[in-house]
Amino acid sequence: MIRFKRPIEYELTPDSIEVGTHWLSVHLKNTGGDHLKNLNIKIHSLDSVHISFRNPNHYIHDLEPDGEKYLDVEVEANKTSHLYISIRGR
Repeated sequence: MIRFKRPIEYELTPDSIEVGTHWLSVHLKNTGGDHLKNLNIKIHSLDSVHISFRNPNHYIHDLEPDGEKYLDVEVEANKTSHLYISIRGR
């Protein structure tokens, strides 16, 4: 599902995972007219005890207007869980 919060559109695929090792993809798009700077993207789980991420944090220095970025994250799950992302920047 693509989510939108001005000025960024984002999608986490898949947003839920089963037991095992999986790769996740995060797609970000700047839908505004200004550059987005110093973006800190972090992937979270509703059940952090049974989910571990190889590298849950990503940093984008500059995302230009209409610019897109794809990020990949490896995750190990011992239990089915839902995932979400947080994005901070200016």
